[in-house]
Amino acid sequence: MTPIDRRRGYWDREKETMAPRARERYQARWLASLVRHARERAPGVRRRLEHAGLAARDIRGVADLTRLPVIKKSEMPELQRIDPPFGGFCTLPVEKLRRVFVSPGPILEPMGPEASAWHGEAALFAGGFRPGDVVLNTFAYHLVPAAHELDEALHLIGCTVVPTGVGNTDTQVTTARSVRATGYVGTPSFLMTILKRAAELGVGRLPFEVAQVGAEALPESLRRQLEEEHGILTRQGFGTADIGMVAYECPEKSGMHLVDDAIVQVCDPLSGAPLPDGQVGELVATVNNPTYPMLRFGTGDLTVVTDEPCPCGRTAARMLGWRGRADEVTKVRGMFIHPRQVDEVAARAGGVARCQAVVGREGHQDTLVLRAELRPGAEAPAVRAAVETAIRDVMKLRGSVEIVPAGTIPETAKKIADERTWE
Repeated sequence: MTPIDRRRGYWDREKETMAPRARERYQARWLASLVRHARERAPGVRRRLEHAGLAARDIRGVADLTRLPVIKKSEMPELQRIDPPFGGFCTLPVEKLRRVFVSPGPILEPMGPEASAWHGEAALFAGGFRPGDVVLNTFAYHLVPAAHELDEALHLIGCTVVPTGVGNTDTQVTTARSVRATGYVGTPSFLMTILKRAAELGVGRLPFEVAQVGAEALPESLRRQLEEEHGILTRQGFGTADIGMVAYECPEKSGMHLVDDAIVQVCDPLSGAPLPDGQVGELVATVNNPTYPMLRFGTGDLTVVTDEPCPCGRTAARMLGWRGRADEVTKVRGMFIHPRQVDEVAARAGGVARCQAVVGREGHQDTLVLRAELRPGAEAPAVRAAVETAIRDVMKLRGSVEIVPAGTIPETAKKIADERTWE
């Protein structure tokens, strides 16, 4: 059988190699249509336009978007509380949707009838997935959208998906061997966990050839280990539950190409004004999704973009990595945690006078420790157990608890201390 060439080919060569002017015209066409549609069917969008003194006809191209203020991800829980369930940003009634997801915050995200609204198939194909691949999808299928959206993108390419979800490492190993899985989708740390478990079980090398990883950082040391020691072509993309995939790596792995159905602006986190290429700012995106038309959505993630040519032949500008958060929200093992969630954990557990979540890194795994000072009379074992339970319930993560003496945590300390270092 001829080996699959995973480093060549394009999902849509005509689109991905279009000239800058052609891309600008393409994005202007869908943007104008999207704004008209959203103005008519999404009251939240209509309110935003009216508040900015804009009519739908005023947004005819990328440059016109700057007249619309950025809407921050951190604002979504309150907007959805005021105008449930989606803050007025969904163009369809709930009964017409395929799925409704619930992300931490909580933030509700609708999935409409459109195939490819998340734009993941270009990323997966550029990363090496091909028709006929059998793929373990280890993202969570419960509540959050990533697994379902990548599942659909794999189907559009022509792959067979095994929806294994998170955890159950022994089952993952057994299943990968049984179905001869050539592909993996999930976090990079869990892929390494599966490979290590396979070695411990003495089952030999797993058949994985290609992996698309996300939801956490991919250190180059870990990528080298996956590619050189295990022979797995490993690429990553960038997206959020609200807007889907907006950037992806090609075989050159020299940054992530921006999706043509996403208008990405790197903006000043305070003013929302676009910054020149090469400057670090907040990633603000407008995505071609008729069901959930988020216009100038501020992700809170910091990045930098370049339009220098890529050797792969794709002409889209590239996002040069993730440079941190524009606010205090922190991503741990693929899940965002908020400072207010730290307070909620303490309130649920009881007996905690002051606390702080500390995010660290051991090997290639994120760690989460909640440091807690006790109230007078509180029993440490009972508080520790209650806090561990509250972390799982509130943050949807597993974390440990460190009981510290009174006065250890300064009054001015951040609720979340990110002590991770990256290569």
